[in-house]
Amino acid sequence: MASMRYRAIAENSLEEQLLSAPMAPRALLDTFLPLVQARAIMAAVRLGIFGALRDGSRSCDELARSLALDAEALELVLRVLVDGGYLMPEGDRYGLTEAAQRTLLADAPAAVVAFVGLHEIAWDWLGRTNDVIRSGRGVDMHRELGDPASWATYQTAMLEIARQLAPLVARSVPVKPGARRLLDIAGSHGLFGALICREHPPMRSVVLDLPEAVEQSRRLAHEEGLDDVVGHRSGDALADDLGDGHDVAFLGNILHHFTPDQIEELLARIRRSLSPDGTVAIWEIRRPEATDPPDIVGDGFALFFRVTSTARCYATSEYLDWLTGAGFVEVQAHPMPMAPFQLLATGRVQS
Repeated sequence: MASMRYRAIAENSLEEQLLSAPMAPRALLDTFLPLVQARAIMAAVRLGIFGALRDGSRSCDELARSLALDAEALELVLRVLVDGGYLMPEGDRYGLTEAAQRTLLADAPAAVVAFVGLHEIAWDWLGRTNDVIRSGRGVDMHRELGDPASWATYQTAMLEIARQLAPLVARSVPVKPGARRLLDIAGSHGLFGALICREHPPMRSVVLDLPEAVEQSRRLAHEEGLDDVVGHRSGDALADDLGDGHDVAFLGNILHHFTPDQIEELLARIRRSLSPDGTVAIWEIRRPEATDPPDIVGDGFALFFRVTSTARCYATSEYLDWLTGAGFVEVQAHPMPMAPFQLLATGRVQS
């Protein structure tokens, strides 16, 4: 697949000439413009600007009065949001574009409101990039979350992205006939495990997650209507007993927080916890292989989690080697064309 890029795009011949020149100030544009646009989007979410436009367009002055904001500063934000494709001008009024309606309202079908809030939290973590490059020690984001409000933002953000991808994953995980028990390790809201269970009734899922996560996780699962197939248990997958007799173990977007030694040990313990013919499924952000061409999405994720994790993202080949080394058979990576920068790797316990 061709690599993806995020960059300034010329809209006329003069701009094309300027941007293609060897002395073009591309680094100025690449650091300044995304920086300002990102903060404008975050501010609009945090200050309720998108929500205030839910029922129709409004003028800047009307928005400023209703939200108790400075009209002059607000106008600048609104103009940046127009240029980004999130708002559309209607005379002296501003309205939501279809993209904003579908993604930047909390109850929108493809909402990423909490994810934008999480990126606002991560802004400070990324400010430590230089320190991570010098020391090799990343930020422990789960410890940094600290207060319940930050945990709620984080877990809701995980649910937002899971809504888009969990149906695809659930259909792709191989499950033996008659399976009844799924262990969802660090599964938070539990949506991935829930949809796998609904593909294979009467299986039920238990989410094993950190104590500080479980309170919010239970609430999210209840609000998502998952109580019929999902339960929660407090614990640390790296230290606590996993139990036994599970037919499926699911690890969704958690192993990039673990070191290779921790992953090897955890997979060995998971294998012992599974029933004969039981399945382990790993859903993860895929670090590009060393032979892959540079790509801003795949490599951007890899850098982000190297900075905001005490471990790193791993390549597909590494996960397949770890599964094989732990004694799983029929180890394979499943093609995910709708999510090319993630991977689904599975293995089975020999009966």
